[in-house]
Amino acid sequence: MKRISICIIALLLSCVAWGQKEYKTSLSGVNRVVLETNTTVDVEIGSSGELILRDGKKRDSGYSDGNEKEDERAKGLTALYAGGVDNTGFGMATERDGSTLRLKDLKPFTQRSRFTLILPKNIDLTLDCGNLGSANIANFTAELEIETNVGHIKLMDVTGPITANTSTGAIDVTFTSVNQSAPISISSSTGTIDVSLPTNTKADVEMRTSMGTVYSNFDLVPEREDGLKIVGANRKIKGQLNGGGVDIRLISSVGNIYLRKK
Repeated sequence: MKRISICIIALLLSCVAWGQKEYKTSLSGVNRVVLETNTTVDVEIGSSGELILRDGKKRDSGYSDGNEKEDERAKGLTALYAGGVDNTGFGMATERDGSTLRLKDLKPFTQRSRFTLILPKNIDLTLDCGNLGSANIANFTAELEIETNVGHIKLMDVTGPITANTSTGAIDVTFTSVNQSAPISISSSTGTIDVSLPTNTKADVEMRTSMGTVYSNFDLVPEREDGLKIVGANRKIKGQLNGGGVDIRLISSVGNIYLRKK
């Protein structure tokens, strides 16, 4: 019994250590991070001027959902990747290009289920989650450019500017305020789009879906007799919010579009 308990404790310690594997680098002089991967990324706010990568998703007791256990046979050997050279120890290739830091994930999606990216909230981010990844981002006040093929995009308490696109997946965006400096474009080929804006947002809005319906509780069209608003089927809907402002485009080929007051 004592031997079994010792083995269980050793296994747990091994899992925790592996789950907390991370890479750090300074962001001094960097104003944009470009990350290319093929898996799910959880983006969180950091308090330091560093970029941090951690395996898995943050839990109350640490990090989990990370990679499999380290290959014992690989000890003393160096991993080689077709896409580049791992200069991070995290299975990533990094390159500094002026004020832009570029990162390319070298591991296949079968070896990395998801990871966490920690950044200061004012660093612009371009994130490509590849064919099978999703993006979960919260509390950012910088520019976000997010793309995936088969995956969802969830942006909570952001300000924009935002460009978000997925081929097969839903997009949910909640704005705390709307940056007026650049257009906002959100599109999904087959998924729903659900966007929440503060009621005082100034915007010129365009919404279009080929096979879905557009719904909103903003004053874009006259109300129907039952008090509900149906503002589109397979046609383009255009309108102004609070006298107009930044351009906001919401486009879905198949799914419904929801534009709601926060």
